[in-house]
Amino acid sequence: MKRFLALFLFLPLFSHAQFKITVSRSKSPIYFRGTLFDEKNFLAKDTLRSSVLSSKTPIKGGIYYLQFAPSKERIYFNIENNDKFALTFSGPAYLASAHSSDPKNEVFLNYQRLEKSFSVIDSLYTVEIARGRKFKFAEKAAFFQSKTASLVAFRKKALVSLPPSSTLALYFKSLNLLDESVPSRTDYAARTRFFAKIPFSDGKLLFTPTFRSLLVEYLSYYPLQADSIRVGVEKVMAKIDCSAKSYPFIFDYFSSVMKNRNIVGNTEGYAWFLVKYGVGNGCGAFTAAQKKAFKEEAEKLGALKTNALAENIVLKDTAGVTQDLQKFASQNDYTLLMFYAPTCDHCQKEVPEIDSTTSVIERIKNLKIGRFAVCNEPGISRSVWLDFITKYRVNTNVLHVDLPANSPIRSTYDAFSNPTFYLLNRKGEIVAKKISPTTLRKYFAGVQVAQPKVP
Repeated sequence: MKRFLALFLFLPLFSHAQFKITVSRSKSPIYFRGTLFDEKNFLAKDTLRSSVLSSKTPIKGGIYYLQFAPSKERIYFNIENNDKFALTFSGPAYLASAHSSDPKNEVFLNYQRLEKSFSVIDSLYTVEIARGRKFKFAEKAAFFQSKTASLVAFRKKALVSLPPSSTLALYFKSLNLLDESVPSRTDYAARTRFFAKIPFSDGKLLFTPTFRSLLVEYLSYYPLQADSIRVGVEKVMAKIDCSAKSYPFIFDYFSSVMKNRNIVGNTEGYAWFLVKYGVGNGCGAFTAAQKKAFKEEAEKLGALKTNALAENIVLKDTAGVTQDLQKFASQNDYTLLMFYAPTCDHCQKEVPEIDSTTSVIERIKNLKIGRFAVCNEPGISRSVWLDFITKYRVNTNVLHVDLPANSPIRSTYDAFSNPTFYLLNRKGEIVAKKISPTTLRKYFAGVQVAQPKVP
C-alpha cells in the first residue's frame, strides 16, 4: 500500500499574511524556507516536527520551498497574501507525486517536473566545469539551448493564465529575461534594454530566486573595471528605496562585487561604495556603529595609495633569517607581495595559480619578478607551512616569511582575508592592489618593457 503524505498551507485573511501549516503522517523532518536571494533570511522559517506549524510572523508574497529529510529534495511553491491551498504527496518521490489545490501552484509543480527532466544536461555541464572547461556567455547559452527553449516555451504559455500580480508570474518573467540575455561588454544597447526590463520597483522581486541572478547578469555587461562597474551599481541603487528592508541585502551584495579582486581598481571602487551607500545612507538602514565601521574601513583602504612607497615588512623566513621587503623589491623588476594561509582552500588554488601566471609574464615580458610570500595564519605549525610550500611548488624567486599574531602589518595591508596580493615596482612602490591572476595579466598587458639595444 502506498504511503500518503498530506500538507496543507493556510494563510488567513490578515493585512499581512501569516501562515499555518498542518502535516499528517510525516515521520521525517520537513523544513520550510523562503528564497530571499542572499540567505540572510528575515522571513518566517521553521522546521515541521509535528503535525501543525503556525506563526504570527508577517510574511511577504514570494517563492518558498519545503525541503524533505533525509533526501534533501525541495519543492517550491508561491504564497501570496490571503492564499489558502493544499499540497498533497504520495510516496517518497515528493515532486513526482505532488499536487496542489491552487491552480498557479499546480502550474509551478509541472514546471519543476519539466525542469528536473533536463537534469542530465546540468550534470554534463558540471562535469565539463570540473574538467576545467571555460564557457563564454554565448557558449554557455548554446550548451543549454534545448533546455532553455523548452522552459521558455512553458513559461510563456503559463503567463497567459497566471495572475499578473502573483510572484510566480514575476518569477517566470524574470527567468525569461535572463534566458534572453547574453551579456556583451560592448553591446551598450542590450545592456540598457536588459536593465529597463528588471522590475526593481516590485518589492516581491527580492523574494524570488532570480534577484541575485538579475544583478549578476546586469553587471556582466560591464567591463571588469571599478569605474565601469560603479556606473551599473549606481543605476541599480537609484532604483532601490534606501529605507527598504531590501537595502542592506543589496548593499552586502554590491560590497562583495566592488571588492572582487578580478576588478581592476577594486580597492578604490570598494572605498567609494562604502562612503556613498554605507556612510552616506540617510534613511536609517544602518546604525551609527555600522556607519563608523564603514568609514574606518574606507579610510584604511584610502591609505593604500597607488604609486606610494609600500610599508616595509621585516620578518623571519622559514630558515629563521630576517628578510626585508624593500631590499628584496630593489633586486627585482617587480615584486608580488602575497598574504596567504597554508590551510586556506582558496590559497591552495590561487597562490599556485598567480605564481604560475607570474612565471609566464616573466618569460613573455623578459622581466624578473620576485615573490614575497607572507604566511598570514598565526599559530600555524612550521611543518604545515613547509608542506604547503613543497606541495604547491611556490619556490621560484620567492621568500616565505611568517607574520606574527597581532602584527600591525595585517592592518596596514588590509590583509584580514586570504589570499591577498599586491604588486610593487623596483622602487618598492605599490603599483597594483588587491589583485588576482586575471588583473595581474591585465596590468602587464599594458606595461611597455624597454627592449635591449642592438650593438
